Amino acid sequence: MKTVIQSFAAHAPAGVRLVVKEHPLDNGVRNWEQVAADIATKFKVADRVDYLVGGDIGAISAGSRGMVTINSTTGTLGLAMGLPVAVLGDAIYDMADITFQGGIGAFWQHPTPPDAETFAAWRRLLIERCLIPGGFFSPEALDKVVSHAIARFEGHPLAPE
Repeated sequence: MKTVIQSFAAHAPAGVRLVVKEHPLDNGVRNWEQVAADIATKFKVADRVDYLVGGDIGAISAGSRGMVTINSTTGTLGLAMGLPVAVLGDAIYDMADITFQGGIGAFWQHPTPPDAETFAAWRRLLIERCLIPGGFFSPEALDKVVSHAIARFEGHPLAPE
C-alpha cells in the first residue's frame, strides 16, 4: 500500500483519485483503512485517496481509469473490461501485451490497456486448460470443484457451467 500511494503521490496527474479497496475476505485484524489514511497523509494526498471496505468490484472497476494489484484475480476482471492493469507481485496474467510493463511510476502517466486479442487468447487457454469451476467458500461451490476435478483427473472433463 505504501508503494502504491507513494508512487501515486509522486506521479499521478493532479485530478486523479486513488481508490483502495479492502479484500472481501480480510480478517479485520489490521485496520487497513487507517493504514491507508496514514500513508496518504504522509505523502500529502489524503484528499485524493478513498478507502472502500466493501462494494461491487465490477461497478467500482467500470468507473476506473486502471487498476493496480499484487496478484489478485480482480486484475483479470479489469483486463476483461479493457482496463490498464499494473501488477506489483507475481500473477499468471502479468505479461507483455496484457498488463502494463513500464513500472508503477509510469503507469499513472501512461496507462496502457491490454491488447484485447492477446488477452482473449490467454483467457481461453486458462479456462480450457487450467481452471476448474467452483470455489472453496460454500458447500455448493466445493461440490462443484470436486466433481469437475474428478472428471478432469479421469480424463473426461465436464462441460463448463
